Amino acid sequence: MSPAIKLILGIILSVILMSTQCRKDLIIEYKYKFLENVDLYPVQKSYHVGDTLWLQYSNPNHQLYDQVTNQKIFSDTLSLVFSSAFNSRYEAPVNPIDSLFSLKIENALAVGNVYDYGQGVLIATTCPSSYNFRIGIVPKHTGIYSIDMPVIPKTLGSCTNNMVSSPFSTIEYRFNLTDCNKDVYLSIPAASRGESLKGYTEKAIDNKRVFVFKVEG
Repeated sequence: MSPAIKLILGIILSVILMSTQCRKDLIIEYKYKFLENVDLYPVQKSYHVGDTLWLQYSNPNHQLYDQVTNQKIFSDTLSLVFSSAFNSRYEAPVNPIDSLFSLKIENALAVGNVYDYGQGVLIATTCPSSYNFRIGIVPKHTGIYSIDMPVIPKTLGSCTNNMVSSPFSTIEYRFNLTDCNKDVYLSIPAASRGESLKGYTEKAIDNKRVFVFKVEG
């Protein structure tokens, strides 16, 4: 093998090794993976157009449950992120011009909209750190809907007014409910449930990630 060919092969091998190392460097290792509960009230099977469903998170002690260490971790420097999707499930409009719901947001800033099969919201808490926010969801149309927590956890950031940055962490939420209205979901004809995987939504309801409800006129 000629020296020139050896040189070319050596350069190619070096590029491959550098590329592999870069991909490794891009993998973020999160120190904490928080899991928190969100209250929903009033808890009912059915609501009326114009009623308000409240989602509320309140944590005055700033103690967050970490799934990695199975412990409560104190942190008062984070800007919490929360998102949820409001999906049409049955006999309900999809992406209507006037939206599915109107929203009332307290103690947080809306930083974006989440659109899936309907409507959603993405918020971040204000700084100095306030671990207490509330979202009012007011339905505009009849039908069967769900409020869905995202499958992928959200990355947390530090409040901009803090001198010391917080460790890389994620957060996800579950409904603080004993019953997320699985029976309402099962009342939808099987052919109209629109699941990509059979039983996926039922499992999500059991895991307190999806709350299903009916809206009447």
